[in-house]
Amino acid sequence: MTTSSPEPLLALSGVNTFYGQAQVHFDLSISVGRGHIVCLLGGNASGKSTTMKIILGLVKPRSGDVSFDGASLLGLTTPQVVRRGIASVPEARRLFADMSVRENILMGAFVRNDRDAVAQDLDRMLTLFPRLGQRLSQRAGSLSGGEQQMVAMARALMSRPRMIVMDEPTMGLSPLYVDRVLELIRTINQDGVSVFMVEQNASLALEIAHEAYVLQTGRIVLSGPARALKDDPRVRDAYLGGSEAA
Repeated sequence: MTTSSPEPLLALSGVNTFYGQAQVHFDLSISVGRGHIVCLLGGNASGKSTTMKIILGLVKPRSGDVSFDGASLLGLTTPQVVRRGIASVPEARRLFADMSVRENILMGAFVRNDRDAVAQDLDRMLTLFPRLGQRLSQRAGSLSGGEQQMVAMARALMSRPRMIVMDEPTMGLSPLYVDRVLELIRTINQDGVSVFMVEQNASLALEIAHEAYVLQTGRIVLSGPARALKDDPRVRDAYLGGSEAA
């Protein structure tokens, strides 16, 4: 069951971002409610990945604020952001290919010192992702794309986050694994974890999200309840009926 609160868990407010002289974001404002799934849609070079980097402390905006649970994240390092309760599932998974599945999953608990609870959470991950239980000693780089995505999701959950940010979680996956990953995102959300996701498959993203934003060349051009946006002709024409989705 999802919950709501007047104050969003995550809020980007009036963010302006530059790479050198090139402006990437123009007064970007996005909020993620507690217990909600929010998706960000946009084409190439729209500023989606930079939005993720700002949340994780990898890029600092020139102006504006990024707050989590009412406190600013600006100036924090990525490990500090993780300790605040945000975990990342990056684009292309970014696993340690030569390390085992077990070692990759446990990397998500690097901010924790409660060894017994970490062991319990590892068992919980193997319940949530039973296929990984058969692959624990296998090199992560030898897994299929769908299995690697599950490792990346399990790794993120090992930090016990309140929110996960996901960059293109279904990119490059077979249809079978796309459905499974989206089902897992729903399950994670139902367990109380908020989700902010950039997703190339607009149709599926809008099916599972509560709210959505459309980003074009650094500006939010549409936002609202996901189901309403799915029925919006502007979204259908740009993302649901064309040759490219988000």
